[in-house]
Amino acid sequence: MTQNSRSDLGRITLCVLFIGGLIVGALWVLAPFLAAFVWATMIVVATWPLLRRVERACGGRRSP
Repeated sequence: MTQNSRSDLGRITLCVLFIGGLIVGALWVLAPFLAAFVWATMIVVATWPLLRRVERACGGRRSP
């Protein structure tokens, strides 16, 4: 193995670890909000047909 490929391997390993750490950190920060996000998604999906009906009744606009 040449010296150049060893440094590339080290750089790639550190990059992968750094990106993995960023992902774990982001999930750790977002963890308290995940339940609220799931509830909000369920409400949006459940009320979407109602929004479409109101939109049609308002002539294609989302407000009266």
